[in-house]
Amino acid sequence: MNAPSIAITENRAPEVLNRARALVRALTASSPAAVDEAIVELALREGLAPWLGMRVAQSRVTAPPARAGQLVREHQMCLAANLIRARAAGAFAARCHAAGIALVWLKGMAMIQGYVDQGARSMADVDLLVPASRWHQACRVAADVPGARQLGAAGRAFTTAHDYVRAFALPSGVTLEVHRFVCEASLFAIDHEGADGLFARALPGDCGVSVLDEGDLFLTLAAHAAKHTFELPVRSFLDGIVLLQRSQLNLEQLQERATRWRMRKAFRMWLQCLAALAPFLPSPVDDDVVPALAGPLWSRTSELVAWQRFLRLAWIADRPTDWARHIATRAALRLRDAVGG
Repeated sequence: MNAPSIAITENRAPEVLNRARALVRALTASSPAAVDEAIVELALREGLAPWLGMRVAQSRVTAPPARAGQLVREHQMCLAANLIRARAAGAFAARCHAAGIALVWLKGMAMIQGYVDQGARSMADVDLLVPASRWHQACRVAADVPGARQLGAAGRAFTTAHDYVRAFALPSGVTLEVHRFVCEASLFAIDHEGADGLFARALPGDCGVSVLDEGDLFLTLAAHAAKHTFELPVRSFLDGIVLLQRSQLNLEQLQERATRWRMRKAFRMWLQCLAALAPFLPSPVDDDVVPALAGPLWSRTSELVAWQRFLRLAWIADRPTDWARHIATRAALRLRDAVGG
């Protein structure tokens, strides 16, 4: 489901939006809820079947009898998979700790550190952030895990070695993504290692991996969504909705931080998406930061085509110069790949 279509051109698919809202409510409401076949199918498609299965197992959601067992199994499989992911990440973290390399959870693994239950949040991989100065060393540690192999797009060797993240397939079946930045450094100016940065505010956690400050986690989720021009599964937006529902975020303070990080528009668009999917929460958005032209643009472009995604980023970047710098940086990486880097 296209989140920008939900947040910006809401009238294009009201039936899909209404199903998404019903699913979000079923997954977050304190009162019992019931879901039908269409909502179950949406949950399966959007990576939310384990979360829904957990609620069914807890008798907090009623599903069609023929689907209830399937959903509970999805929850159980997610619980098992996340335990395997945590074990693999813990082994990598132990190696990094021995080398004096700090680690912070990102995205899905960050969410299961006390925000959602272990068997609810499905994920494709394990994302970890390390200080930029230790990134190459951390990647060598990952590559040295027995049986590990590096993943990367064919023909993009230079980008793989010099971008913001490298991925490794571990023999356990876990994909480990080692970040030095939350997303492309050319897109936003996120403070990672400063005195008031991500690492400075992170708290010690299990396995030697720190947990982001809740506000920083919310902003990193916004940055990740913006990087993908908000074309993400509903489960990614549900992370933000869960943090909003906890009512512990100082949104005024976060907006100031987002402005310093040159992601003010991305932050506001993130809030718009969350408000569209969870209208039962008090809306934190009182204005529309997206120009009218962005609606038609979103309806005619796709994440599947790189140049169209770069075009959409023009509406997300705070300043034209930010967008131009990002495009130039990505083009330079592609050029180095093309000439053999």
